[in-house]
Amino acid sequence: MDARDIIKRPVITERSTDLMAEKKYTFEVNVKANKTQVKDAVEQ
Repeated sequence: MDARDIIKRPVITERSTDLMAEKKYTFEVNVKANKTQVKDAVEQ
């Protein structure tokens, strides 16, 4: 599975914007992806 298939889009809400100040990011991801795949996709 390619990184573009795993991460669908960023979640932009007031709460997620506040988390960005703490370098925490929120994404909508494919339900079939596991934690390791999501981690690798974000690091790319």
